[in-house]
Amino acid sequence: MRALLFSTLLCALLWQTGCKPSYPNCEADSDCPGNAQGHEFCVNGKCQACRPTANDCGPGKACNGGRCEAVPGYCSSHSECPSGLCEQNRCVACKNDSGCPGGTRCSAGRCEKDTRKACKTSDECAETEDCVAGRCTPVAGKRGGELCTPQTIYFGSDQYELTPVNTPIVDAVSDCVKKVGKPISILGYTDSRGTVEYNLSLSEKRAQAVKRRLRDLGFPEQNMTTVPRGELDSSGSDASGWEKDRRVEVSFR
Repeated sequence: MRALLFSTLLCALLWQTGCKPSYPNCEADSDCPGNAQGHEFCVNGKCQACRPTANDCGPGKACNGGRCEAVPGYCSSHSECPSGLCEQNRCVACKNDSGCPGGTRCSAGRCEKDTRKACKTSDECAETEDCVAGRCTPVAGKRGGELCTPQTIYFGSDQYELTPVNTPIVDAVSDCVKKVGKPISILGYTDSRGTVEYNLSLSEKRAQAVKRRLRDLGFPEQNMTTVPRGELDSSGSDASGWEKDRRVEVSFR
């Protein structure tokens, strides 16, 4: 205590000769060692990597508690988004085919290559399809008596909570399963990375997240069963394949 008091008094006496606060304490930006390189600033008497009201962190990052942290869902181009759509630097789910780039269509909130057969009339399509906007398109009511087919819900790496990207897909699944009215199985999947135990737990969390949303939207909880599949059905060997492995599928029982 005496040493600290002496140091404080000495610093006060020698203030005009250049005595500075001990790092990370500061009185000005120049007291911070990293300021000369432009990546450290004096904020409320402490040296920090960024200022909350300044753009010190660069694209895709924001100042949080004096640290530069990545902004979730940030993007600068469509290629950076699992959905294939980047709007105002945020990855978003597509809502219809018109929102996707040419040659792709909106499927489960993602812009994917349009592999549907080109057509001029419905006679050129399969029995379960009609010719819609020049493409053979599956039609509700033509699939074994069911009125619709639930869409697949995709998740980010190590993620299981629903996001603004995949929540609209679950909402569409809710409309479908309530229309059919049959009990459903909610199957959770992961990619092949990670331990078997971790992947089983992660796939269960994904399935439970979808179940909670469907329950909140009015589908009876007693008509839902979650099935964690983990990595059992994974087939991806790179980033593109892993994206398709990280999913939840809903099927009628």
